[in-house]
Amino acid sequence: MVATTSSTKRSRFENLVPTAVRRAWLVPLGLWIGALLLPALGTSAYSLRQIALIAVYALVVSGLNLSFGYAGELALGQVAVMAVGAYATAIAGAHGYTDILIGLAVAAAAAAVIGLVTGVPALRLSQWALGLVSFFLVLLLPSVVEASESETGGLIGTAVPFATFLGRQLDSTYDLYMLALIVCGLWFVVFRNLIDSRYGQALQTLHRSPTLTESLGVSSRNLRLSAYVIGALPAGLAGCVYAHLATYISPVPFAIELVIAVIAASVVGGAGSTYGAVFGAALLVVGPTQADAFQSYAVVVYGAFLLLAGTVFSKGLAGLARNLLSHWTTPPAPASIRRLDATELSVPGGRLVAEGVAKAFGGVAALRSARIEASPGQITALIGSNGAGKTTLLNVISGLIQPDEGTVRIDDARIDRLSPSKVARMGIGRSFQTPLIPEEMTAKEVIASGRLLDGHWNVLQSIVRLPAFRRDRREADVAAYALLELAGLLDKAHLKARDLPLGSRRMLEVLRCVAGSPRVIMLDEPAAGLDDEALSALGRLLEDLRDAGATIVVIEHNVSFVLGLADYAFAMELGRTIADGTPDEIRNHPEVIASYLGRRTEGTNA
Repeated sequence: MVATTSSTKRSRFENLVPTAVRRAWLVPLGLWIGALLLPALGTSAYSLRQIALIAVYALVVSGLNLSFGYAGELALGQVAVMAVGAYATAIAGAHGYTDILIGLAVAAAAAAVIGLVTGVPALRLSQWALGLVSFFLVLLLPSVVEASESETGGLIGTAVPFATFLGRQLDSTYDLYMLALIVCGLWFVVFRNLIDSRYGQALQTLHRSPTLTESLGVSSRNLRLSAYVIGALPAGLAGCVYAHLATYISPVPFAIELVIAVIAASVVGGAGSTYGAVFGAALLVVGPTQADAFQSYAVVVYGAFLLLAGTVFSKGLAGLARNLLSHWTTPPAPASIRRLDATELSVPGGRLVAEGVAKAFGGVAALRSARIEASPGQITALIGSNGAGKTTLLNVISGLIQPDEGTVRIDDARIDRLSPSKVARMGIGRSFQTPLIPEEMTAKEVIASGRLLDGHWNVLQSIVRLPAFRRDRREADVAAYALLELAGLLDKAHLKARDLPLGSRRMLEVLRCVAGSPRVIMLDEPAAGLDDEALSALGRLLEDLRDAGATIVVIEHNVSFVLGLADYAFAMELGRTIADGTPDEIRNHPEVIASYLGRRTEGTNA
């Protein structure tokens, strides 16, 4: 971990965060307060009802944004969950439980159950299969309602008793308007806090790659399941509010047209955004769905909206707004950047030993008694031609592949039978041949996401912003800024990482590993595609980390680069380790020369 606890450093780093970013939440808060004041300004009952419906549909769309836009899970069952929430509210009311707090709790609980029940089998489905199952839930709704006619009223429908609050009946347009806005506003506070937290970083990481998620110490299975459950909650709440607005429910409003409308609203508003759900609901759901003549052309019109959004503004209206405001929210580059030196770093390494590792795929031996050792304060190179088994060995060490034979240990702990997320928590950090960078993360957020593996975060902390959350957030930010400073990238802290040059993205992957304080850092071809300047910067960074005590394993085809840095090296051929020794011993080893290096020349770059 980087030593960055001084108040001077913290203050300087915190000043890098643009004021507009720190206070961005004031804009939606102001709009919400303004909406609450509309009844006092004489707004018509019709307009209030329309805004209440925007709030209802925004809840549904936000659930899709969370599960699909952020987590990348094609779970499209929010409309079915909304229907479940509405019917649960009606049934509870029919049994005398009319208090709105009970209704909301029942609807949320029903939504969570549906999210869990559908989420568990969905873990085994591909994205498109999951999407089809989600559509099937809506198609199944009329049959379920008809089968439970005694409670739901069947296909004809059922009346919804008036809601009450502390004994007072909520039967006026004003009451229902305030209910819709308060429920919507409170949910968006929860939604915003979830996304702007480690949990949100984990969701975006999952969207980019489940493998990356596991390598950061987070179980992708558990994270996916939580996305299904939490993404269902606002749809359940929306169902409760909708039931009271409509006063009568049947399967008709929850048809396939509404599913398409919600998807269109998510895409047009901005699936990867928090408040885009409100814009999408206002533009695509409330207005069109109130026009009876529109129903015949709903699929065509929504399809056109989706096509337009996908080609003209792929990030939706929220993305357009972010682009327009980017010059206000991006801070200027610092006037000067001082690189930290190794004396300000502390990266305690561990001893890695993998021996006798064998792995076959369909009868083809990818690894045959492969071995490698790496020690703290050293850079260990792993070289070999394409197909030699280098990446496969790294995948075995990091738990992505279970070996047929052999052992892998960190210090005295055996890790070769653990899941990838558990291996990461045991101290293995790694990068990948192609940089895996979540689409919407800034450079600072990418590095901060490396701290996911310490496990000191939970959903409740993220929502209510407990002191522990704030302290952890501050420490993560300070560490990320310090690591960016170390790599000479501090001026890129608030830029989208995807827009940075390849060399900078590879540096970010290394820094993300370091942020998690791993005992072993494994880098898979970090120099691939880099120019001389980027290679020099990467080399300095690796040397600083080695001098700070890190255990570093580097797979690399740029032999002159990696052997120029390495303290010790291993060479592989056809799945087996054929030599190990100092860089000079590897350069002169006959079997290495014959199998990989060819004629020994200075500056070999194979």
